[in-house]
Amino acid sequence: MKIIVLDTEASGSEKEDRVISLAVGEIEKERLIRLKTGLFNPGVLVKEGAFWVHKLSNELLADKPDFQTTEFLQYLACFFSDYHNIVVGHAICNDLFLLAKENLFCQCQVIDTQFCAQKVLKTEKSSLNYLAKEYNLLGDNEKIKFHTAEDDVKVTFLLFNELLKHNSLKELIDMSMEPFYEISVKVSKYQKQRIYHLAAQDKERLCEYFLVTRDPKAMYALMYFYYNAELFRNETKKALIRKVLNA
Repeated sequence: MKIIVLDTEASGSEKEDRVISLAVGEIEKERLIRLKTGLFNPGVLVKEGAFWVHKLSNELLADKPDFQTTEFLQYLACFFSDYHNIVVGHAICNDLFLLAKENLFCQCQVIDTQFCAQKVLKTEKSSLNYLAKEYNLLGDNEKIKFHTAEDDVKVTFLLFNELLKHNSLKELIDMSMEPFYEISVKVSKYQKQRIYHLAAQDKERLCEYFLVTRDPKAMYALMYFYYNAELFRNETKKALIRKVLNA
């Protein structure tokens, strides 16, 4: 089993947008090691709104490589393919859906520090900036630039350690997986129906839904159902997912 912390920045939030920045660090003996970062040319223009968040300009990215040509592709493909591995991230579905656009499909276990912080620390605000200050994650001296992939990985790692003071690793995994079941379809006659129910009853309609929805967690959930049935602890829900897998 290996554990990594991951964060991405994107060119925007539309269907055509792609990853422009990625940071990945490995956790070993309660330390963050081998932190790797990269900038990429997404092949589309960075949206103005996205630029004001991460300050990564089209000019800066113009001479950067395509993500598909970098070492990150093979590294993550290998890591994601092992069920026993664990990927940690803040609002991790956004990152994993963005990477799915690069044909990187996560089949390992996930821990969402944002969701876990809301549940474990009972906090209404869940941004990394807020949690870092509220729980003094950075101490007094370290300077962090939020909304950069590298520094967000560092803060996510510190938040992960804080969460481990309250819950075990397995509890954080189970906690992170459960919200996939709470996602509801928001169209037509399937309004408010759980995605996993629709997956078992009308696979074709569910696929149509994923072509029009812009909810990254919903988009990612279907992929997760296909690849990760055995990760879910509820046997009834597992059976529904298996039905989809065997359809």
